[in-house]
Amino acid sequence: MDKIDRVRQLLIDIGMPKRQQADICVLTILGMANLKKTTKWTKATNEWLRIHDIIAFANKNYGVSYAENSRETFRKQALHHFRTAAIVEDNNKATNSPEYRYRLTAEFLEILRKINTVKPLKAFKKNHQSLMEIYASKKEMKKMPVRINGKDFTFSTGKHNQLQKAIIEEFAPRFAPNAECLYVGDTIQKDLVK
Repeated sequence: MDKIDRVRQLLIDIGMPKRQQADICVLTILGMANLKKTTKWTKATNEWLRIHDIIAFANKNYGVSYAENSRETFRKQALHHFRTAAIVEDNNKATNSPEYRYRLTAEFLEILRKINTVKPLKAFKKNHQSLMEIYASKKEMKKMPVRINGKDFTFSTGKHNQLQKAIIEEFAPRFAPNAECLYVGDTIQKDLVK
């Protein structure tokens, strides 16, 4: 298994969503660890790097051609999520500062250096929720309870659903007493009540 496939499998193993298993994310990890195609896993590093450095590494060592204007894609698709998942950390500078840098966390560096052993991976998974679990819990927490026709439902957050909730729970009882809701849709579940 080559380095790209092995890192992709590692991202799957720690519970990264499909989008964070893409080549751009795999190459971000390899670049941050300074792992060329022939570099031994034990030689992985975690120096502070700019996104520019990661792009230059990927282009030079893995035969891709990401342009400089793809920095924001690297930040939004890979680094932002990796920071949430405890894979990378930043140096706490303003994101628009020329001094802003990222590096692998010591825990994740240990996983890469000992990629063929399970102990560091098991420890990481024990100490951290997977990104899919983190996002699922945030999604669940953001639901708005709403009572429709005497039954409890939840709406996803958003201004449109806040308006629907206010109409159902405040407007209708005042101005249309004893009315029944025949249809209401949520942005996630289009026919919540039908």
